[in-house]
Amino acid sequence: MVINAVAGKLAKHFKLDKVMSYVFDDNELDEKVKCIEDKVELLEKLSHPPREFVICDKCKKTIKEK
Repeated sequence: MVINAVAGKLAKHFKLDKVMSYVFDDNELDEKVKCIEDKVELLEKLSHPPREFVICDKCKKTIKEK
C-alpha cells in the first residue's frame, strides 16, 4: 500500500502519467499495424493454394509453386 501511494505521488509530481500511457496504451501506429495484419490475414485466406506442375509424364516429376 505504501509503495503504491509513493509511486502515485511521484507520478503526479513528475507528470509520468503521459509516459505511462505512451508505454502501455496503444498509439496510432499500433492501431495501423493491427489493421494491416488483419488485412494480410484475410488476403492469405483468400489466396489460391500452391499448384503443382507436372514436368514429365513418364517419371511423374512435379514442381511445386512457392
